[in-house]
Amino acid sequence: MPIKFNAAENLEPPLGIAYIGAVLQKEGDNVYLKDYEVEHFDPDHLQGFIKDHQIDLVGISFRTASYSSAKEFSHHVKKAESGITVVLGGQHATAFAEQTLQDIEADIVVRGEGEYTFRDLVRSIKEDRSLSGLPGITFLDSAGKIISNDESEPIKDINALPMPLREALPLERYNIITLITSRGCPFNCIYCDKGVSTRAVKYRSPESVLYEIKYITQKLRRNRLYIVDDYFFLHRNRLTKILDGISRSGLSVKWVCQARVDGIDKAIIEKAKKAGCEQIMFGIESGDESELQYIRKKTTNEQAESAVRLSRQYGITARANFMLGFPVSTKETVSNTIRFAKKIHPDIVRFFAVSPLPNTDLWYEVYGPDSDKTTIGWDKLDFFKPNFDTIGLKRKDISLYVMAAYWHVLKDDFLKEISLYLFPNLAKLFYLCVKTGKIRGNISRSFPRSVNLILDNAHQLADMTLKNKFIFLRDAWNLQKQI
Repeated sequence: MPIKFNAAENLEPPLGIAYIGAVLQKEGDNVYLKDYEVEHFDPDHLQGFIKDHQIDLVGISFRTASYSSAKEFSHHVKKAESGITVVLGGQHATAFAEQTLQDIEADIVVRGEGEYTFRDLVRSIKEDRSLSGLPGITFLDSAGKIISNDESEPIKDINALPMPLREALPLERYNIITLITSRGCPFNCIYCDKGVSTRAVKYRSPESVLYEIKYITQKLRRNRLYIVDDYFFLHRNRLTKILDGISRSGLSVKWVCQARVDGIDKAIIEKAKKAGCEQIMFGIESGDESELQYIRKKTTNEQAESAVRLSRQYGITARANFMLGFPVSTKETVSNTIRFAKKIHPDIVRFFAVSPLPNTDLWYEVYGPDSDKTTIGWDKLDFFKPNFDTIGLKRKDISLYVMAAYWHVLKDDFLKEISLYLFPNLAKLFYLCVKTGKIRGNISRSFPRSVNLILDNAHQLADMTLKNKFIFLRDAWNLQKQI
């Protein structure tokens, strides 16, 4: 589920439901996939679709910030057909299965990895078998009592999973195709949820990955990939085989990925560039050493600076992600992060307000184990607006620092793009639009720092009155001059 219907903020196909869809299709089930971030959502159309196709089971995957959307969607599904079975899944439902069933009009929660549990659930329903012995689910029994079964066994061999059912999604509406080559991350950062993606890393074979890339480029005719692994560069030997395989294949493919700054060196950057790497997203998180220790990041500022420099040196776009407003944050530590971001000068920079996710150590530190989940407001946990005070900053202060960070880091380049380089950039934009036949995506390629600044400012200014927007901008501008 999207945070908001039809928002079109993430133009990447969802892999989770595509994997589950592929497993069900292999079982012989009729499967329909809907992504209401890029498809138009209309309750009447949804209800008509359910009736026309005689759908008897609907699965909804959502994250914490999408809770409200999932709740609304489930209501409309139940309204279409009262006897329909609604199954919830994803990280939030896994973390708070019982609370979710108490609040959302649904019947079952699939916890953790969903492919095989969902398949077994569908089998049980079709064969009218009891759900009491099915691992990995929480469900409402006939008396309305919530039952939580034992945990399911983790999927051991992810090579055995079929390729995601991408063909059932509106691929023409996505800017890039998602691909995953491993599941899990061995690190233990304070803000990371391990409810679905665990610390035990499971790898796909290089042969399996290369086969899927070939399928995407030749059968689906798409050549831009987003490798969504938590840490694609982790297993160096396997990574080398994949990169060398792409290079030898002659496939014209461009890709982006996520990586830690401590896994970057000249040799691997050279191979990545040769294999078509366009962009690496680095989760640097903080430029303050004390905050890095607090969040258990186990990286250093020197490693971050080196990773960004090497990437840019080889023509790979370096995107640096930072988080502002940890419980231990003060004006000094946040300012250190902003100054560091400007110093390393990444091609793209993102500043997120710290939002504790369920099932993380950060969550328990901020909210505690016995928090009243009905008063939290899940839609506020979206990484754009802060939702708690730190030891040195109020929520309003954190919002100002997020806005000020963008102006402090990007303003010089922004002014150059709209003045000194305006006409060359307009010429580039015109060429790209003619070449590709579309505007979206090409504006950011022609005016990267301007788009970076304007879009992220828009997130901070959302839902404010016009007067408050001007006041907020003024205060952020004045603050950035003090950093």
